[in-house]
Amino acid sequence: MTDNQHDKLFSRTLLMLQKLSSEGSVSVADLASEYGVDKRTIYRDIKRLHFFPIELESGVVKIANGFSLENSKLQDTELLIAELAFNSINGIDANVDKHLQSIRSKLSYPTFFTPYNIKSESFEDIDMDSELLNKIEDAIIKRNLSKVKMNGLISVLEPYKIVAFDGIWYLLAKDKEDEKIKTYLIAKIDDFSATTTVYDDEYLNIDEVLQNVHTAWFEDGNSFEVEVKVKVEIAHFFKLKKHLSSQKILKENDDGSIHISFNVSSDEDVDNLIKSWLPHIEVIKPERFRKRIISELEIYLAELKR
Repeated sequence: MTDNQHDKLFSRTLLMLQKLSSEGSVSVADLASEYGVDKRTIYRDIKRLHFFPIELESGVVKIANGFSLENSKLQDTELLIAELAFNSINGIDANVDKHLQSIRSKLSYPTFFTPYNIKSESFEDIDMDSELLNKIEDAIIKRNLSKVKMNGLISVLEPYKIVAFDGIWYLLAKDKEDEKIKTYLIAKIDDFSATTTVYDDEYLNIDEVLQNVHTAWFEDGNSFEVEVKVKVEIAHFFKLKKHLSSQKILKENDDGSIHISFNVSSDEDVDNLIKSWLPHIEVIKPERFRKRIISELEIYLAELKR
């Protein structure tokens, strides 16, 4: 990277931080237009600024709720210089990375996150400048029919989005063999190549599709309701927030317990959620899923007794 490119990067990211601090949120498209770069460049800038309290959702960048860069003891210019310097030596070795994490925490988190503290989800490290990611990004932007090779098998896909589930990165795409939308683990992709054929997505609202995708186990075209009884001990946790976007409170019982439904595409969409709240949650239906949970618990207890 030339000195001029470094200057542009520094100026752009500094302006971006200042804009976010003053406005709270702004779209990636608007940032790209304002700074005269493509959206991919903005996404890379956001990746470089990952340690700041910045969130990215549906093409909109925003400062996390309750935080302001203005609360920092350092000026935003000083914070940015420090972060870019950290990024330049990040990855040298595990010991250096450990010390960098400690320095960042002492330098940034106390100033950003007072009086709040939020535990953010950790993500699989992904190189946004890699050849593979560049190919996938280009194919998504240009809507090019593509070929992906995994485990020795080649599939023809319509690539839609790069998404993260539980901190792991996947490619969301339609498999042209069965015309179903599926997830492909990016770390397992051996090769990716785009064709010159443009696919037609006129009738597909991928953001709407993603509203109903809860896990990487998403099964396109499959939908069913899971109803659970949440006991009084944990009912308030489900009243405070939706644990899945499809969560609905069906009724509140006199004893304080509640009945909740989830609309999912596979058992795995809600399996871990239910198990994490045992024994204070009970599957009501479907009966098949209820029996599966009971069977798995019986097997687990039998293994422990051995």
